[in-house]
Amino acid sequence: MSINDIMTPRVVTIKASESATAAWTRMRRRGIRHLIVTDGGEVAGVVSERDLGGRTGAALRRGRTVGSMMTRSLVTAPSDTTVQDAAELMRSRLIGSLPVVDGENLVGIVTATDVFDALQAGDGAARLSSAERELLRSPASSKRLGGAPVVRRSVEKPARRSRRPENQTKREPMAAQLPRATKRTAGRTEAPMVPVAIRAIGVDVDDDTREYVRRKLGRKLGKFATRIERVSVRLRDVNGPRGGIDHLCQVKVVLSRLPSVVVEEQRETVKAAIDAALSSATRSVGRVLGR
Repeated sequence: MSINDIMTPRVVTIKASESATAAWTRMRRRGIRHLIVTDGGEVAGVVSERDLGGRTGAALRRGRTVGSMMTRSLVTAPSDTTVQDAAELMRSRLIGSLPVVDGENLVGIVTATDVFDALQAGDGAARLSSAERELLRSPASSKRLGGAPVVRRSVEKPARRSRRPENQTKREPMAAQLPRATKRTAGRTEAPMVPVAIRAIGVDVDDDTREYVRRKLGRKLGKFATRIERVSVRLRDVNGPRGGIDHLCQVKVVLSRLPSVVVEEQRETVKAAIDAALSSATRSVGRVLGR
């Protein structure tokens, strides 16, 4: 098997002159961890979510460009490179993504996760250890990779006016579960007291993803929380190993004294399907409630 069989052909790029914050936002919206950086129409490097400081790196990204945080020493591979050879290349260079080229043209990208999954499905040759997987996900500046560490400067934030407590409560994450003694009361319960049931079928959903769903539900549906009895989210891989646009997210919102709202969205990644379904559910609930 070659990397041409497992690569993502639609490469998401960003210009070196764009802001690091814009790069982070693009990654979150697309559900990806790497962006190819271009400068003057040519490939200049790659930037990963960890290069950008991850979820807690807002202060690190503030005021900086993609070019100042990207990795310039770009390692590429021809499209006919075998999965085993790609794994060995990632092992030797300790990189988390591999742009795929056909001559001088960029035709796709494979990540460490793509390679791991392909090896696991095969005979497991050249399989990487858990320690090496962690290294591949480290930024190029990591001390473990011999780079100079990124200095995180403490930035004093200006004082901000506090929101009214009730507004803040409406945007808090919805609950994973509630004891029977604290079940919600229709018409008087804010977002943290709305129970959310998340079920995954054929999809690996970790605790971070579940927390992401509850947090985003609180932000999007929190303003309707007093009219919501409960929410259920179902995640499913509809095509299995065949791949494609096969991740489906169904959201059901049970409303007080009104018909329930049920929406489904299907996308290439779990995160993209979740984002699309929650946005559709928010619009549908708003229409039902006349807001």
